[in-house]
Amino acid sequence: MKTKSTDSKIKVLLLITGSIAAVRIPLLVSQLAKENYEIKCVLSKNAEKLIKPLSLSILSRNPCILENDQWSNSQSTPLHIELNNWADILIIAPLTATTLSKWVTGNAEGLIPSILIANIKPIIVAPAMNTQMWLNKAVQKNYENLKNYDNVLSLHPSEGLLACDAIGIGKIPPNDLIQLALEFITSNNQNIYRKDLLNKEILITGGCTSEKIDAARHITNKSSGAMGLLLSQVARFRGAQVKYVHGPLQIDKDLTDGIKRYEINTSVDLIMALRNEISNCDYFFMNAAVSDFKITSDTSAKISKNKINEHLNKNFELVPDILKTVSKSKKDNQIFVGFCAFTGSIEEARKAIKEKIIQKGCDYLFANPIDLPGQGFGFLAHNEGWLFDKQNMEHYIKKTSKIDLANKLITQIITVKK
Repeated sequence: MKTKSTDSKIKVLLLITGSIAAVRIPLLVSQLAKENYEIKCVLSKNAEKLIKPLSLSILSRNPCILENDQWSNSQSTPLHIELNNWADILIIAPLTATTLSKWVTGNAEGLIPSILIANIKPIIVAPAMNTQMWLNKAVQKNYENLKNYDNVLSLHPSEGLLACDAIGIGKIPPNDLIQLALEFITSNNQNIYRKDLLNKEILITGGCTSEKIDAARHITNKSSGAMGLLLSQVARFRGAQVKYVHGPLQIDKDLTDGIKRYEINTSVDLIMALRNEISNCDYFFMNAAVSDFKITSDTSAKISKNKINEHLNKNFELVPDILKTVSKSKKDNQIFVGFCAFTGSIEEARKAIKEKIIQKGCDYLFANPIDLPGQGFGFLAHNEGWLFDKQNMEHYIKKTSKIDLANKLITQIITVKK
């Protein structure tokens, strides 16, 4: 995750309600404080039974605000208004069925419902409850109403083992995903959250493919899958329906939460997955690092070292250009985006990049250098790059975090299309 400058601290108001998942929130507070966010916590009466206000005060470096503080004699302005004015961004984690119901029906009984109803700032919502409660028709109706709020970024509950020992949907989304959503919002100018990809379907590939040489060896490319995943999460945060097709990921799997994804291994697996999905998407981002070579013969044995050279010479072939292949079936209303890693200067690479756009049949090609310190591979790397189209557009995105890069790249592409 990225570290903020002390000159530009983002003020986060964290609302905590009475789900058992509240016990995970002190770790989130500690995590955000280390990233230099300024945090104030508001604790509901039921949440007070689960976590200690003193703990949150110490972890956040600010006094924890309680329900009884709402109409304190020391208040010169209504507390729920004062807190909304203070905050840049709000997080409610966990969100219970009770607080959800109060919020969407305009019931301002209590400090947290009053804050929610008065709020116009971006807010990240992380529901948590028992599976039967979550699937209740009234709760689902309330949740659907909440998704219509323009300032709400809602993270769907996760599936897994719940506090009641049942396995199902209802777990609070992972802390890392909540922080990722926060970083996404702060990457927007003036912390404005927009759902500008509603009703859009986006297909994204990422990670590397791998080709078998023998029982013990394989050929692959270097890729963690981070950029493709962050493109996927950003598109989802902005309202899109996203499918992520990827090779083995070398990142925290918690960050994949909420994404519909398919793991593949070989270039053949990738092309088959794309053929099943490509016709339905509005945007296609071909970010996968496809191995350039493969072995035609399949063997279950390990080739001895003194015979491996002969084996490679007899069975070695180039992998077909997958983006070029699928671009042949591209519809007029679809936008295809390719990615190109390069070394050396952009001046030297520019001609080859423009030729690649034509060869591959895509609408845009994003080129990023991988031979500069701190850039290239991995979740924590900071990248820069240039977006080219078939004409003369060349849009530069300066060095920044990968999630900010993903956000800016998507903004540029959908803006140009409009």
